[in-house]
Amino acid sequence: MPLTIAHLSDLHVSAFGDSFHDSLRLVRRSGEPFVDKRYEPVWSYEGWSILRDRKGKKHRIVDPEGYAHRLPLKKGEVLRRDRTDPIERGAEKVARLAARHASALAANLPSREAVEAMLKATPRNSNLRLIKVAREVERHSPDIVVITGDLTDNGDGYELIERVFAKYVAKRRLFVVPGNHDLYGFPFAGSARPKPTIESKRARWDAFQGKLGLEANEFFAWTKRIDDVAFIGLNSCARPQRRFYRHNGAIGAEQLAFLRAHGTTAEWKSARHRIVMLHHHVVSLAHRAASRPGADFTLRLDDAIHLLGALQEVGATLVMHGHKHLSEERIPAAQDFRLLAAPSTTLGCRSGDAPSYWQVELGENVHVERVRVPMSSVEHDSGLESGPVAPPTR
Repeated sequence: MPLTIAHLSDLHVSAFGDSFHDSLRLVRRSGEPFVDKRYEPVWSYEGWSILRDRKGKKHRIVDPEGYAHRLPLKKGEVLRRDRTDPIERGAEKVARLAARHASALAANLPSREAVEAMLKATPRNSNLRLIKVAREVERHSPDIVVITGDLTDNGDGYELIERVFAKYVAKRRLFVVPGNHDLYGFPFAGSARPKPTIESKRARWDAFQGKLGLEANEFFAWTKRIDDVAFIGLNSCARPQRRFYRHNGAIGAEQLAFLRAHGTTAEWKSARHRIVMLHHHVVSLAHRAASRPGADFTLRLDDAIHLLGALQEVGATLVMHGHKHLSEERIPAAQDFRLLAAPSTTLGCRSGDAPSYWQVELGENVHVERVRVPMSSVEHDSGLESGPVAPPTR
């Protein structure tokens, strides 16, 4: 029987489903828990509160973790206290954020109809899109799901990934490698609180990877053998981040040695299909995705030439990666392996194509099919602050 694999990448889940790739829709929270004795609560809902100062002029939204959020503005309306109730506006935002939080979604996955309804209001929400994609994956019933990095946008939201792929977690058939968003630091604020450090991100990744039964080494590299298919997962962010704005990676000498050493084992050599997974791209991809020649210098794999040599040496037959949000299948020049570059499974392809993933069938030969998960029914965006309101309890 052929072994089937769903190859996903760049999920970019987060606390509220916002993403650095869509900066206009970042959910901004205060840097520290909000404490101001001049404010008192005037509304509450499932741990969320709206506070008002003693003069009744200023309001703050405070989430269950104690961080403050901005009160939203009404689109196209001049705000006057006698025309727009700030508590109603705040309740709208709370209803949106609370329903889309990764932990809330993981605790109680919404129905298909509920997901579609929420996507109509926030169509770019990566948490909701992941649920939709995961259900499409389930419909095709692959034997294994692999995710090649950037599972999170900033180290937050692993519980939702575990939940939507729970069947594969239980069977030890969810294979992952980290991406730059999972392990590297960002200088600007996102929705994750407290703001993650490189150390906290590594700890979260280590805990998540451990739950999947991947017996990784100190570099987060691992090996697996399923039937006639051998896997090696590599961490292309093994080298410390050199500049906050640079997210180019490297495999490093230690992992290259690990790859070469495993390539000499019977477990690897006797397999018909020998798959290497990593996050960063190993060869240049389509030029149309680059804003200008040489735009890759902060994103590339710096030791790609050394990895290419090692891949040839160990006889890899298939290399899977993500990172550039581009969908490509090819056999690179002067190489003997097939390359599968995956787009962002939730945000789509930089070519403008819809979100998709690769369905790979491994039998006597390799058969690859792109599975699109169109979001066309929810492409209009009415903004974060629109939609039904949680009933205020003053």
